[in-house]
Amino acid sequence: MPTGFPPAQRGLRAGIGGLILFALGGFLTTSALARSSTPHRPGHVYLMRGLFNVFSLGMDDLAAKLRKVGVKAEAVSYTSWSSLADSITADFRAGNREPIILMGHSYGADTTISLAHKLNQDRIPVALIVNFDPTQPDRVPPNVRRIINFYVPTDWGRPVEPGKKFRGRLSNLDESGKHGHFEIDKADELHRKAIAAVLQAVGRGAPRIKRPAEHDQVSEAPAR
Repeated sequence: MPTGFPPAQRGLRAGIGGLILFALGGFLTTSALARSSTPHRPGHVYLMRGLFNVFSLGMDDLAAKLRKVGVKAEAVSYTSWSSLADSITADFRAGNREPIILMGHSYGADTTISLAHKLNQDRIPVALIVNFDPTQPDRVPPNVRRIINFYVPTDWGRPVEPGKKFRGRLSNLDESGKHGHFEIDKADELHRKAIAAVLQAVGRGAPRIKRPAEHDQVSEAPAR
């Protein structure tokens, strides 16, 4: 009795074996890519552009960098701050407790604080605000846990001040001589500091903000 398979059967078996190996290889490759891809981190960053929605494109670049490290981020016009607050409030009432993080440049930086005030009406916490050269910022409300303000007083920028009940951490960082109003939102080193602060706010990593120079004005506690 012959012990081998006919040539046709041998070819069929070889073909099936090759398909199995191909499929297995694809599965392993996909699994490896899934393991190596950036994991989703908790939190949502809302970045507010300034006047005319064209002078603050550094907010779009920063949003893209945040997404690369796994943090949900979107850049929008400062004019949408009120409707955005309504959307955040609806999500919060529906049970979403991811950290809320606000960023903005120029008028967009002003409206991050306006947005935080509106959220404060419903006692919704804001984990972090990072502002780039606000022009007429309100006082910081008590629902904000931390605010970092990069500003250029020689241009249009202004420091931020705490409200009466604010008990979070406030840092005003004077960027005079290093950036102008229309460039500060695009500064890579400030982007790195902002991302480090975001990662700390969402529970991943510690901020690596260098010790401020002597000309920097920093307050880590409410003014008295």
